[in-house]
Amino acid sequence: MTRCRLFLAAWLLWFQGAALAEPLTVVSSIKPLQLLVSAVGGDQVNSQLLLSPAFSPHDARLKPSQWQSLHEADLIVWVGPEMESFLASALKERGKVLTLGALAPEAMEVDPHIWLSVDLAADMATAIAKALARNSPRHEAGFLSRAARLVTQLRQEDLRLRQLFAGDFPAYLVPHRGYTHFEKQYGLAPTALVSPNGDHMPGAAHVVSLRSRLVAGEFACVFREPQHDGKLTQRLLDGVEVRQISLDPMAGAIRADRDGFVAYYRSLAAAFLACAE
Repeated sequence: MTRCRLFLAAWLLWFQGAALAEPLTVVSSIKPLQLLVSAVGGDQVNSQLLLSPAFSPHDARLKPSQWQSLHEADLIVWVGPEMESFLASALKERGKVLTLGALAPEAMEVDPHIWLSVDLAADMATAIAKALARNSPRHEAGFLSRAARLVTQLRQEDLRLRQLFAGDFPAYLVPHRGYTHFEKQYGLAPTALVSPNGDHMPGAAHVVSLRSRLVAGEFACVFREPQHDGKLTQRLLDGVEVRQISLDPMAGAIRADRDGFVAYYRSLAAAFLACAE
């Protein structure tokens, strides 16, 4: 009997240790947030992505498999209803949710793509580390250390980019108002937007004006995104010779590892800088 009790006690200790060693399951709404979670969480986190980067979070719909992912998550990370409107009702009564947009409500009013600001991305990394630590206190030091490492990398990259973006920048056309925080970071301003009113189709007068400006050669480049239907842009560019550059705010080609977010930020900057070459 004593041997059985000892065996049972040893088995329970092993089982509890194994449970403690299980990584946290963290579901991020969009790929840029998954990159932040992966960088901060390391091996202590099973970093999962809810929405494929091939789709825009503004007009997505939840599938049954995505509902299941939300149910099984230890933590759900999203920006907020201004960004991922398809998640608003699903997360309304759910616990263990980190709403990163709450860190900067004023910035959200300007543009919900807040991860494109180095300062806000740094705040988001720290908030993620603290949220992970609440779920797994024994790994708090590791989470905070990796967050600090990421912030240092971002600051260094920011200093490098400020030098590269110094001076006048040519006129360019972007699909929508989604890069406000990045542009403010480096003193840029979009010369024009294909869709100035978000997901709503632009009016005829706006389209005619853009077409005239394109024909006149006003823009050095036109940015296009894989998540958005480019039919209108293609019609605008019919017969116009202008450089077209891919810009992927959802980080489709970036690996979700400890250096993924810095690589993502660097790739966005490289796309903008290509317009000035």
